[in-house]
Amino acid sequence: MNSLTTTRLALGLCAALAALPASALNILLCNDDGITAANIRALKQKLMAAGHSAVIAAPIDNQSGRGGYISFLAPIPALTGNERGAKALGLLAGTAGVGTDASDADVSYVNGTPVAACLYGIDVLAKKKWNAQPDLVISGPNEGNNTGAINTSSGTFNNLIYAINRNLPALAVSDATTTQVTWATSLPTTHRAFEVADLVVKLVDGLVANKSKAGGLLMPVGVGLNVNIPDFTAGAGKALPFKFTKLGKATAYAPAFYEKLSDSGLAVASGVNLPLPGISLAPGGTTLPNAVVMPKDTAATSEANVIDSKTAVTLSPVEGVPQARRAFEEALKLKLNALAP
Repeated sequence: MNSLTTTRLALGLCAALAALPASALNILLCNDDGITAANIRALKQKLMAAGHSAVIAAPIDNQSGRGGYISFLAPIPALTGNERGAKALGLLAGTAGVGTDASDADVSYVNGTPVAACLYGIDVLAKKKWNAQPDLVISGPNEGNNTGAINTSSGTFNNLIYAINRNLPALAVSDATTTQVTWATSLPTTHRAFEVADLVVKLVDGLVANKSKAGGLLMPVGVGLNVNIPDFTAGAGKALPFKFTKLGKATAYAPAFYEKLSDSGLAVASGVNLPLPGISLAPGGTTLPNAVVMPKDTAATSEANVIDSKTAVTLSPVEGVPQARRAFEEALKLKLNALAP
């Protein structure tokens, strides 16, 4: 290689680096809907267009409702070929349980739970891509809101918890629309997935722009945000404001055990009209034959109630460790003083 060619390459590299915004982040995307969900792919595209570096580590299949489940000391199994992602990507039975989308080397799948995929992204993929931890972890956008009491059952939300317990800035993002949409490069830019992605990019830009107000950090260490996007008409997403809320207990649905799944309206509507026991979801605040599912939370600050009003994107600050408030801690100490002086 002659000196002129070397000089041109060096100048080209400098120009490319100069073109990157100083606020560019290395962002890990994960979810529980799977590698082929349109929401996560649209967000990756929008983040990259905004100048960020983004990679995906997601389950090969839809893993909604798996919460924080992890299978300890169990090797990731090979694909069966029947997974949602395997069918979409043309991956055959016997394909390795961890791999990449042939059309995008920055999209990785894991044949495991949402948290397993997220941890792969944090512990393996980030080092391979950036030789560093991600600057930000975004879980979602989920197909359906995750609010209040249902959050503990959500893979989207538990990815957030695992990330902030690693002292990584993190967002869990959920969208009101529950329709499963498989990603395709032909998806029109007017699709809701792109409007949702624009809202997330706007939030990321706000965090970056205000780092100086948090000691130079995107977020305080050990704290993340549960973000929920309400239903909106096509084209109206960009006009939605953001509003700080609390998780609360209000939720659209709460898990409940049914002696007969055929007694659950949601199970029947989903095609599981069976007189067999199992867990389904019951509308929040409703009463089952033998128990109240969840007390109705009417607080105006609860994220589910704000989402129901369709007036704003909710931002609920979350800590990774569920330590009880001081007053409750002291009350328990009084009760158990003789046992634990």
